Amino acid sequence: MPDIIDVQKNNESYSQPRGAHSMMNIALDAMGGDHAPQAIVAGAVEAAKEYGVTVSLVGKADVIEAELKKYKTAGLNLPIVPASQVIEMDDKPAQAVRTKPDSSMVVGCKMVKRGEADAFVSAGNTGGAMTAGILHVGRVRGIMRPALIGPFPTVKGVTLILDMGANADVRPEHMQQFAIMGQMYSRTIMGIENPSIRLLSNGEEAGKGNQLVIATSKLLEHTPGLNFQGNIESKDVPKGLADVVVTDGFTGNIFVKTAETTASLMNSVITEEIKKNPIAVLGALMAKGSLKRVRERMDDSHYGGAVLIGLSGLVIVAHGRSNPFAIRHAIRVAKQAIEQDIIGMIQKGVEQSATLMGMVEAEEAS
Repeated sequence: MPDIIDVQKNNESYSQPRGAHSMMNIALDAMGGDHAPQAIVAGAVEAAKEYGVTVSLVGKADVIEAELKKYKTAGLNLPIVPASQVIEMDDKPAQAVRTKPDSSMVVGCKMVKRGEADAFVSAGNTGGAMTAGILHVGRVRGIMRPALIGPFPTVKGVTLILDMGANADVRPEHMQQFAIMGQMYSRTIMGIENPSIRLLSNGEEAGKGNQLVIATSKLLEHTPGLNFQGNIESKDVPKGLADVVVTDGFTGNIFVKTAETTASLMNSVITEEIKKNPIAVLGALMAKGSLKRVRERMDDSHYGGAVLIGLSGLVIVAHGRSNPFAIRHAIRVAKQAIEQDIIGMIQKGVEQSATLMGMVEAEEAS
C-alpha cells in the first residue's frame, strides 16, 4: 500500500513519508489532463522505475490508490498527497485557484514553495498552473511575467519557443525578459554557449511586425549580452535558423498547436495513401525503421512538457492530452531541470543582465 501524506491544514505543513525527500521528489498532479488519472498514474509508475525518483501523486487519495493497484509498485517511491478539489480544464484560472485552495494544483505548488517537492508537474489547466505558480510558488526576483518554454523539432534538432501560451497579452519589456530567460535556458539545458535569439514576426526584415514586435525588436537590439539576430518568419522556424524564438503567448500557442496538428495530418495522410497500394505497403515495411524515427522526431510526447520559466520554483506544464509516455518524459524534463539548477541560473542571468543594462545606461548618461 502506498504512503499517504497527511495534510495538516491549520499550519499548512505536510508530514513526510519515510525517506521521501532523501532523493529527488517530484510532485505530480494526478487529477490534471484529458486522460487523468489513468494516464498520469501510469506515467508516474514508469518514471519512478526509469529515473529512480520519488513521484508524489497529488489528488483524490481513493482514486489514486485504485489506479496504483493496477501496477507492481513494490520498491517504488509513489506517496499520495491528498487533495480534495480539482481545477478543471474549463475553469477560469484566477477564480479557480482562489476558490479551490485544496485543489491538486494549489497543493502541488505549495509543496514546491515549502521545499517539500523539488518540482511540480501538471497536464491540467495551463492558466491554473500559471496562476497557482505565481501566487503559491512566487516569481524569480526581477521577473515580471513567467513564460512557458519548450522545444520545437527542426531539421537541425530543436529550437526553444517562448512564450508557448502562458501570457496572451504582454508588453515589450516582458518579451525582453523572455529573451533573457530563453538564453539562460538554452545555455544551461541545451548546452549552447551563445544561443541565437530571434523574434517571431510576419517578415524577417527590420521594421516588420505589429507594434509589439517592432518595439520589442528595438529593446532586444540594445540588450547587453544578448545574441539577437532579428526577426524570423514562422516558415523558417522548422529550418532551425534560431536557437531561441521569442513571441507572446497568444501567438506562440497558435504557432505550436498549428504545427502539431499539421504534423499529425501529414502522418494520417501518408498512412492512408500507403494503405491504398500493396507496393507502397511493401515499401513502407522496408522503410519501417526510418518511418519510425521520423514519427518520433515529430512526436511532441517525447519532449514531455514546457517549463513555466521565471518562477522561483520549478513548475512543468505538460500537454492536456498527455499519455503515460508523455507524463514520464515530463518528469524527465523536471529531473533534468533540477539537476541543472535552472532556477538558480535564471536568477543569476537576470541579475547579470540588470547589472549590464545599468552600466550601459550609466555610460550613455555620462
